[in-house]
Amino acid sequence: MEDLANTGQPSAEPAAEEPTPYLRGWTQDEQSAAYVEAHRTRFEKTLAMVPPGGPEDRVLEMGSYMQMTPALHEKLGYGKVRGCYFGKLGKVDHPVVVSTSGEIFTCEVDHFDAEKDAFPYPDEHFATVLCCELIEHLFADPMHLMSEVNRILKPGGHLVLTTPNISGLRALAAILQGYHPGFFPAYLRPDDTGEGNARHNREYTPREIHQLLVNSGLEVERLETGEFRDYPHPEFWWVVHLLERYKLETALRGNGIYAVGRKTGAVRERYPGWLYA
Repeated sequence: MEDLANTGQPSAEPAAEEPTPYLRGWTQDEQSAAYVEAHRTRFEKTLAMVPPGGPEDRVLEMGSYMQMTPALHEKLGYGKVRGCYFGKLGKVDHPVVVSTSGEIFTCEVDHFDAEKDAFPYPDEHFATVLCCELIEHLFADPMHLMSEVNRILKPGGHLVLTTPNISGLRALAAILQGYHPGFFPAYLRPDDTGEGNARHNREYTPREIHQLLVNSGLEVERLETGEFRDYPHPEFWWVVHLLERYKLETALRGNGIYAVGRKTGAVRERYPGWLYA
């Protein structure tokens, strides 16, 4: 078996300063501050994986909550930062956020359906696209998103993708004890607007994410797993023991998948057999 944990080299060096205090400085309320704290390892790992940009480079953050977004310009050097979010095609927000130190950041956030709409950007427009904690929410056609990402990336451009790991130690422990292995499998009650929030419709294994990138015309430069917030998990040691006892793979068992793909050509397979029936 190919060791996916050692596929290629990291695409960028970690940011010079530890990013969590910087990101926390952009939180606008207690809820967003708590989210950044709970996911601080994920934010740090993600920003360390994003290739640095220059004044002429464009970056798109999909599912933008304006948490990592300012750092793409201020810390990683991208000249043009854009966000997008689920909504009616054609709507554009112009959020403005102010940090605790008084810095002001704004960018355009486009609304569209990433599984149905053509993304409202020209071909080969972005140097980098971030798709973080999004693909697991899709329920109909993830390869539409991947095909559009390929189209809007420049040749040699990068996709940074993170998503929960359905084959991690936590998931294995859950299923062996009779529970659902997914992070967020529950159906959700409609909110005050009458619309349901975004549950997880399909979670992926690292091997599947590797194949997804390849099918999408991307060379896998980095693929690893890790935590959302890094702390010890002694409650899962018995799962490691079972894997080792039966000579099963113990690598790539973290809660989250972290991947970087580089565009090398067109989409190879629009409806890969492992993902579509």
